Amino acid sequence: MSQLMLRALRSHTRTAGSWTLRSNTYTAPRTPACLARLQLPVASTIQARLFSQQPWLRQSLHAEAEQPGHVLDEDSTLFASTTKDLISMRDMREDTELVHYMQTGKTLAEQLSVMQACLLNGNVERAQRILIGLYRLYPETMKEAADVSVHNEIVGGLLAAKPRPLTTEALLWYDQMERHYHIKPNTNTFAILISGFVNGGMRNVAVVLMQEMLRCGHTFHDLLLSTYLSDTDIDHIKDVARSIISQGLESSDVATNLLNAVNDAEERLVSLSADANECEGDADHLYQTPTDAVDSKLDAVAATAAMESAAEANTLVSTNVEGIEQLKGSLKSLYTNELEGYNLQLRLERDTYDSALARFREINKKRGDPLLLTDIGALKRLSAEWLPQLEALIEEEHERCKKAMETGDDRIREHYGRFLTMLDPPKIAIITILEVLRLCSVIPKNSKDHSPKLSGLKTAMLVNALSTAVHNEIRFNRMKLRSNRHITGRNISVARLASSGKLFNMAVRRAKAHELRENSNQDWLDTWDITTKTRIGSLLLSMLIETARIPEHSNDPETGQRTQRMVPAFSHGYELSKGRKFGILRAHNSLRELFKSDALVGVVNARHLPMLVPPRPWLTFNSGGYLSQDEPCMRIKDNAEQLRYLKKASNDDRLYTLLAGLDSLGLTKWSINRPIFDAVRKVWNSGKEIAKIPARTFDRPEPVKPEDYETNDKARIKYGMEMQEWNNNRASQHSERCDCNYKVEIARAFLNYPMYFPHNMDFRGRAYPIPPHFNHLGNDLCRGLLVFHEGRPLGERGMYWLKIHLANLFGKDKLSHDERLAFVDSNLDNIMASADNPVPDSLVDGSTDAAQPWWLEAEDAWQALAACVELTEAVRSPDPAEYVSRLHIHQDGTCNGLQHYAAMGRDTKGAFEVNLMPSDRPQDVYAGVLSGVIRLIEEDAKQGVQEAVALRDKLTRKIVKQTVMTNVYGVTLIGAKEQIAARLREIKDENGQHEFDVVVVSKIALYVAKKIFESLGEMFTQAQQIQNWLNESARRIAKSMPESALESWKRMILDSKESQTKFRSALRDAKENSRVLDNETILEIRPDLGPGAQRRKRLNALATKPMTTVVWTTPLGLTVVQPYRKLVKRNVATTLQSIVVSDSNMPSPVNSQKQKTAFPPNYVHSLDASHMTLSAIECKKAGLVFASVHDSYWTHACDVDTMNNIIRDQFVQLHRRPIMEDLKAEFEDRYKDHMMPVIGWEYVSKDNFIDGGKLKLNKARVTKKAERIQKEKEVEMELAMRHLEACGEGEAEGEADKETEDAYATVQAHQARKEAATAEKERVLRAAESLTASLEVVDLRSIVLIDPKLDLPGALRQVDLILYTLSFNQKEYAEQVTELRKEYKTRIRLAKVSKVAKVSKKKSRTKTKVVVPAATSASTEVAEGATQATTAAAVAADAVPEQDSAAAALVAESIMQLEKELDAKIAELDQKYVLEYSMPPIILDHRMSTELIKDTNDMIKRGELAGRLVKRVSWVGIEFDPLPAPGDFDIGEVMKSPYFFS
Repeated sequence: MSQLMLRALRSHTRTAGSWTLRSNTYTAPRTPACLARLQLPVASTIQARLFSQQPWLRQSLHAEAEQPGHVLDEDSTLFASTTKDLISMRDMREDTELVHYMQTGKTLAEQLSVMQACLLNGNVERAQRILIGLYRLYPETMKEAADVSVHNEIVGGLLAAKPRPLTTEALLWYDQMERHYHIKPNTNTFAILISGFVNGGMRNVAVVLMQEMLRCGHTFHDLLLSTYLSDTDIDHIKDVARSIISQGLESSDVATNLLNAVNDAEERLVSLSADANECEGDADHLYQTPTDAVDSKLDAVAATAAMESAAEANTLVSTNVEGIEQLKGSLKSLYTNELEGYNLQLRLERDTYDSALARFREINKKRGDPLLLTDIGALKRLSAEWLPQLEALIEEEHERCKKAMETGDDRIREHYGRFLTMLDPPKIAIITILEVLRLCSVIPKNSKDHSPKLSGLKTAMLVNALSTAVHNEIRFNRMKLRSNRHITGRNISVARLASSGKLFNMAVRRAKAHELRENSNQDWLDTWDITTKTRIGSLLLSMLIETARIPEHSNDPETGQRTQRMVPAFSHGYELSKGRKFGILRAHNSLRELFKSDALVGVVNARHLPMLVPPRPWLTFNSGGYLSQDEPCMRIKDNAEQLRYLKKASNDDRLYTLLAGLDSLGLTKWSINRPIFDAVRKVWNSGKEIAKIPARTFDRPEPVKPEDYETNDKARIKYGMEMQEWNNNRASQHSERCDCNYKVEIARAFLNYPMYFPHNMDFRGRAYPIPPHFNHLGNDLCRGLLVFHEGRPLGERGMYWLKIHLANLFGKDKLSHDERLAFVDSNLDNIMASADNPVPDSLVDGSTDAAQPWWLEAEDAWQALAACVELTEAVRSPDPAEYVSRLHIHQDGTCNGLQHYAAMGRDTKGAFEVNLMPSDRPQDVYAGVLSGVIRLIEEDAKQGVQEAVALRDKLTRKIVKQTVMTNVYGVTLIGAKEQIAARLREIKDENGQHEFDVVVVSKIALYVAKKIFESLGEMFTQAQQIQNWLNESARRIAKSMPESALESWKRMILDSKESQTKFRSALRDAKENSRVLDNETILEIRPDLGPGAQRRKRLNALATKPMTTVVWTTPLGLTVVQPYRKLVKRNVATTLQSIVVSDSNMPSPVNSQKQKTAFPPNYVHSLDASHMTLSAIECKKAGLVFASVHDSYWTHACDVDTMNNIIRDQFVQLHRRPIMEDLKAEFEDRYKDHMMPVIGWEYVSKDNFIDGGKLKLNKARVTKKAERIQKEKEVEMELAMRHLEACGEGEAEGEADKETEDAYATVQAHQARKEAATAEKERVLRAAESLTASLEVVDLRSIVLIDPKLDLPGALRQVDLILYTLSFNQKEYAEQVTELRKEYKTRIRLAKVSKVAKVSKKKSRTKTKVVVPAATSASTEVAEGATQATTAAAVAADAVPEQDSAAAALVAESIMQLEKELDAKIAELDQKYVLEYSMPPIILDHRMSTELIKDTNDMIKRGELAGRLVKRVSWVGIEFDPLPAPGDFDIGEVMKSPYFFS
């Protein structure tokens, strides 16, 4: 292929465009046979495969034709298949890409980003070198890291090279993609090549490329949907096709097929446009419903008032907030009809910083005329003044960066300059100004430990925010340029499938997802390395500090005249907090004052506003939501591990149910509730604090400083805490006012337009609206302002549920339904009065005696007002059943987490408490816990506990509710204390004073938190058991390690130790021989000192760290990865300061404690997310309008009964699956090859109960193999200990009898403790003496060992008896053997002396001179051992002449006889006493309960056992405890419970 193209290219350059294809031949001679397939006649062999002929499209079209709207395929289950293979795990320490990062400081993706930056800056050669080098170093890893889009960037860069395109090199790279890199070109590849050659005037080469594209299986329809083709490119290609046809060239068949495909696509666009206009007209007609309804249902006066109110809605008193002004500019197109549909939405998403830039430039134009600046705030004038100066500095930096890239003199500037120059200086300048002002306008709150607050914002946070904003803008600009009208048409077509419900047919969804993946037009998104991000952010911040000036006014001390000078608006410094040094950016005091009156609290990114059209459907993990952004469907923060699992699950079609759920939520159409907006506008303009709308000013008096502040410590502490609370309240009021301002302004902007909220999810699968400022997940104000765009008649049951909903908003949700209806009926006059005049003038004009409207008594006041208005209009309508209601009616779960726990454990008692079982009235779990807490407190109060006495008659349901609700989600004792303290501070006496002093409230809150936990444990035992199982399983996983990794670390450490030993030996030899070791010899012995030494050092450090995170799969197929790791910190030197940043790319150990405590709540969240998703899809199937806020489900009043049945049915279907069994099976499969370190306690009894001898064993000879095994065990133990210490368990379990010591406040208390310890020691000694006396000898030949698992105390006692018996036997044996040897030693001596004497007497008769040994000489041998008898006999034999040898033999025989007798008697003792007994050690390991270990330790302390517990650390295969036994609750009872969701 490439040779043909190269020849064509050369021919084209020679003939200046006259090159043509000829049938069966080619002008260049001797064409290779392998290329002949490209030279066959086009008309007969290469036919354009139409889009409709694709198999996946035929499947899609068939499914669309067979399934009407709002219908799901009945045969496909929404649950994930349990038979699918798990997504494999990857140990971070064995990841080649991460090893590369440890060595180079950059991930492969970041290296590819440098390659992309080189391409954009025209340095194509270096980009090629980077990619080729990465393939050489990491060929396997690059197969995953670099897909076809990376190679497309190279091809595009070659064709865009200056001063002329590198066409030959582009074709060569195309040829190498599949041959060398095994990358199959996709449609984008051909789009880049074809457009490049067409725009370069080489149309014949483009035709050949079109033929090659068709041969590879791509279609012209695919080509038109490529993001690399603009509308201009498509028009040029059409012109080429027309030219070929007009000239009658042989390639005209290809050109004809191309034109036909383009014409068909254009016709579909026209059709879509017509349909869109028709739908738009219908939508406008539908939207007139609210006003028309008012006109038809109210009298003429009321209708006129309603229209006047709607007109007045355009006047809103707003704080002069630049963020709001920019929002108004971004939404300006909403008030015109110049754009429609998707084009309007695209314009909104693209117009973010551009409008602010234009506005600031307009301000600068007016700067010479003061009259033109009167309506512009001081802060905006200052910001506009900073803009040109900052632009100039950035422009200069751009020039320096370009010079560095050309010369290579400044490597640091060369590196970050490649990225900084990708965005124009004006855009960078406006981003810098707005981001810094937005962040600095928020008053920082005090730290939790009452330390002095920081006077500014942390530099590291500002730097990261700035670089992220610049990076996102660069990425968005690139995506904005890559689009065409056919892509827009395709998106509209898919969106219409979703709106019609056909996309919720899972066969259609799979087909569309397959189409998108096969013809992936996804843009390849770059990644900046952390050093680059930090340096760019720091550079921009330092430039702003240099340019930003603010006027400072002061009085001249001599003249008294008021003077003005320009001073820096920002200053940089350092402050200490919690023992750490932080870089701080401080705003000038004058600038802070401007924030109060002219605050710029933020830039409302128009890409994060509600959408005007339905969101893009989520067909793959990153192809949904906003029209112009490709972001993952999951909120991921610096977690490449989770992104890898998400991408894999999406490509394996595991996420279709979850993505369908997100689409169903995003398709809900919303509108602004106009009557509620009018009321909100009136309250907002008044500046009063009403219904949680903050007042315009903070008017709470500042605490008075006590007179004895300097001398009274308690008064000083109390004043400090009161001031901290006052400052916090002031900061909160300011932030809440600004946040409310945003919400009201966004509501006003969308007052006459419908809106959609695109959704994404967190890592557990919980759905969230993407627009952050205004959505139905927001506070009471947001929910009150929102209604469904579509209205539906109330019907027979709608009025019933509308009243129930209103009663719930007044906190009556624990009454029966009949009681709630009675409450509403009894307050019908108040309801109508609230609807007719929700905000009386007397309420906002400052009248002190004004009566509060009834709706303000509700817990959720604005939602209650909306319900009052809806109910009033329905009651006053001619036929309430026909009244078209658009209000959302809520059905909330009863502590939904506990509902899931009760269902998982089949806990009958717990199920009843959380309304899973039928009952006459709803059960109030919070009231139940409260009654238990009150009972416990009353018991303590009778004992005189101060906290209990202070709490009498003070506790309410509200105080315990939040803690009970969050307990199931893993709230800690400290977190619960803070929750309760906040509620206790809200309690005030009749004088308006706080009941609980700020100094003591924390102590009282901690006491209440403990009582709440105790009461919960009594009520939900089954839930507690499941939570404990989840906790323990996560703990074991978090400290585990793959067996392969353990073996590799052992080998690595052993090899390192051996090499160190050899190196020391070599150094000694070299020193002894007076020579020097050369480098080659050193590296041969110690390879760890060579290249990659730093990487090996880091790997060795990781060997002892826990790296395994908890991973599980939800019932809907989402693989959840807990992201909690102890991220590595890095120092980055910048122009501003040295900044410490967290490096998420570096392999980091897991936070074992967080992994453990967070797993139970995360797992329950994943279950309630699955339940919500299933319910959303089924509601869509049933034709309901549906929305949700986690466990609160919303629909029209007429559809509540249908939704209730769906909610119950999906909950039952979910929990009829073996959820816990599947989780345990997945853990056992996923972590089957993992080992975990455990601390065991071996019971070692006393080995010498009785004083006496002790047998000594000869030391066995150790082989090299055994020595190696022993070293491996030692390394294993060392790794295990360090691993446990890293998990936080080494110190906690260092000693079995270690207990937490209480802090004694006085010396007397410490002395009492010491005396008690002494008395305890004496008691233990007495108990030990009694124990020794109670021990008895047992028969070791017939004893039966006790199984420790059945009777641990009995087994331990038996060990003591066995060792006592062995000690007794050894002593008796040693004593008797010693006596026997002494006896026979004497007998042998006497026998020897007797025989020698006889021989001497006989010789004295025959010879006169014979020396006789002295008698005393024999007596000196008494102390010698019996083993010398034979030697003595031999000496005696030598002492006599040879003729007396017979006598000597007689002596020797006698001694031998005595020795035999001694051996026989010792053998008898061997039979009598058992001296050795083999028994397995008793180890109290992790499988035993802590109570057993504690009881054993207590028995040792009391002297009931004679031994001690010795720590033994080892690696064992990970095991999971048996699941808690389920109860007898029938999950089917949920279908009968009227208050399951109510």
